[in-house]
Amino acid sequence: MLETFTSSFLIMLDAVGRIFLIIFVAGFLVRKNVIKQDHIKAMATITVNILLPALLFSSFVKNFDPVEIPDWWLLPLSCLAMIGFGLGMAYLFYPRTFRQKQNLFPLASMQNAIYLVLPIGRFIFADQFDDFLVYSFLFIIGFTPTAWSIGKVLITGRSFSDVKWREFITPPFVASVGTVLLVLSGLHRFVPALVLDSVSLVGEATIPVSNIVLGATLGTISLKVWPKFIDLLKITSIKFVFTPLATILVLWLIGLKEVNPLLSTLLVIESAAAPATALILQVRSYGGDQQNIGSTMLISYAICLLAIPFWVAVWHII
Repeated sequence: MLETFTSSFLIMLDAVGRIFLIIFVAGFLVRKNVIKQDHIKAMATITVNILLPALLFSSFVKNFDPVEIPDWWLLPLSCLAMIGFGLGMAYLFYPRTFRQKQNLFPLASMQNAIYLVLPIGRFIFADQFDDFLVYSFLFIIGFTPTAWSIGKVLITGRSFSDVKWREFITPPFVASVGTVLLVLSGLHRFVPALVLDSVSLVGEATIPVSNIVLGATLGTISLKVWPKFIDLLKITSIKFVFTPLATILVLWLIGLKEVNPLLSTLLVIESAAAPATALILQVRSYGGDQQNIGSTMLISYAICLLAIPFWVAVWHII
């Protein structure tokens, strides 16, 4: 058992380490002013508006078959359940100071479901990566509208009455939901191969560019001011202890490992992933405590480097 745990841990650590090397180098280049704020903004805009939608579209059209995945709708629901669990735990930790601490809640509940997870899948599940992509994108159908609605309100300290429904409609959300509807209706069969191949080529740039954006964004965070220890302990405990534990317990009870080991491992990775990059981008764009949020995220990513390999290894020995 110990040998299995160690082997699984080291394999996953190697994959996560490669990703974090890219993130570290991008952050270092920001510190040295090689990558500037305008560059980060441009890359983030291109990733969100062009690259990620292209990857979503091509992956769904090529690989999503509702006949082979009849219970596909459970994936976005599992995402919402994971987020809801994190938010509920955060509320339990801050029952009397909800309004003052609401900007910390998304850090405990909304994970980097794509930019961090996809590269891990690329390294670990190279021979099953197409399926890994489809599962990941079905998962974020639940994440995208939640992160850009509830998450955006909480992280910026705003009131829900200030948010307009149009703010929920983002290119990745339109691409994921629209393409799922396209496949379910059977109209995807009429997409010309030339168009699909061209869109797929564009989408291939998503993973490396998104990790550069992530590293560059974290690289802008000041290292002079750090969050309160008690807040950091609460948020990271929810994100890296309680949520993975709850996820593994549910997956074990329903026996998903025996039915679909790839999907079960993906869900464990998602449960232990660091907070979403979108959260710091929202604070930068719409206001909020950028330093506190950013420094908490920076520490969360450092913890994540070991948390994902640890929980995946635990899952493999159960």
